Amino acid sequence: YWTGPIWINMNYLLLASLKQRILSHSGPCQERAGSLYKTLRGNLIANLVREYERTGFIWEQYSDVHGRGQRAHPFTGWSALLVLIMAEQY
Repeated sequence: YWTGPIWINMNYLLLASLKQRILSHSGPCQERAGSLYKTLRGNLIANLVREYERTGFIWEQYSDVHGRGQRAHPFTGWSALLVLIMAEQY
């Protein structure tokens, strides 16, 4: 159930961990963590905004192939975590 589609709550946890790694650990992984954080955060925000503009809905999950919203809609449960991701509050 939790594999395949893009789930905002799982990505929120991953972003929080990457952000913590960037802030608290110096060393060879810090730069890579920062790059992954920036890319993942940007892709999530862009995809959810694109899907909202396309459909007018926030979705429960998003396709891992093409990014389209799927399953329940409107869904402002964990997908509302996007607001915290945008504000970088983890």
